[in-house]
Amino acid sequence: MMDTEGEPLPVTPMPRSRPAEEEIKKAVELINRAKKPIILAGNGVIRDGASEVLRKFAEEKQIPVVNSFMAKGVLPSDHPLSLFTVGMQARDYVLCGFDLADLIITVGYDFVEYLPKYWNDEAMNPIVHIDARPAEIDAYYPVQAELVGNVSEALEALTTGVAKKELWPEVKRLRSQIIEKFHSSDDVSGSPIIPQRIIADLKRAEKGNAIVISDVGAHKLWIARMYQPEIPNHTIISNGFASMGIAIPGAIAAKLAKPDKPVIAVTGDGGFLMNGVELATAKRLGLAFVIVIFHDSKYGLIEWKQLNKFDRTNAIEFTDPDFLGFAKSFGVKGVKVTHSDELLPALEEALSSQEIVLMMWMSIIRKM
Repeated sequence: MMDTEGEPLPVTPMPRSRPAEEEIKKAVELINRAKKPIILAGNGVIRDGASEVLRKFAEEKQIPVVNSFMAKGVLPSDHPLSLFTVGMQARDYVLCGFDLADLIITVGYDFVEYLPKYWNDEAMNPIVHIDARPAEIDAYYPVQAELVGNVSEALEALTTGVAKKELWPEVKRLRSQIIEKFHSSDDVSGSPIIPQRIIADLKRAEKGNAIVISDVGAHKLWIARMYQPEIPNHTIISNGFASMGIAIPGAIAAKLAKPDKPVIAVTGDGGFLMNGVELATAKRLGLAFVIVIFHDSKYGLIEWKQLNKFDRTNAIEFTDPDFLGFAKSFGVKGVKVTHSDELLPALEEALSSQEIVLMMWMSIIRKM
């Protein structure tokens, strides 16, 4: 590393803008008229620092909240208004909430997070759009009120006009169903290790404090669907173009940005092979984080999609290197977990160490 001359350029903050009064009135009327409104929170909520304002609005008006992959943590997992995460391109428990709703309030939502045709497939629900950017035009996204401006300002503007509602009764039942589904396999013992057990033990080990970076692959869908952080910006998932190989560089960036936070990079073997050499960078910078590798010697997500579309696979299997030997060559500790009962103690030990630890296990990750 070299010293440089000069000072960083000053940051010019974007001016806070308030949505048009006419659109605020429209939104208030729509929400007050709705019997079963639901909020879809996107990454714009976190980007605008509006998570706390959204939580207060939802609590005061008793409106349930669903978040996209990229908006995890806008509500803590134990919040009674949280219906968790939506984003799978398949029918799911969470989508039942959209089917039952009569109004969808999108807050900081971008189409790249989860296309409307997957959650409003008959364009049956009107939309109140709240974001810093105008709504995109789409047949499945029938906007009836559009609040363009600072997300916090928009939610605060709605607070005075929107009346408190009775929480629609299906919400508690739906939330209970989702929780039961999420935790039904938390303690399944055996080898290979099932993803549900891995997610449960990750959560137990990190105790709601770690920043989790998910690479792209079949494991990403399990993290996105089932792993629930307690704080915004504590689960980072590559979505949209969804480039493989972000886990190690992402963990490096997270640790540099938040050196006091434990960091976990979750990756598949295919994703790790694309950027595993960045272990050299991490060692040079003196960082400490945990890498967990879902190991199945194949591109699991591509296999999944090929089977769904063609009922066969092609060119998705490969031969993995000796990951533990690879880690050792960079001076990184490697741990192989062969049975689910070894997983939690190994994770806790790795997180308590002040070094980079690479952990790998064989896992069945395709079936969901």
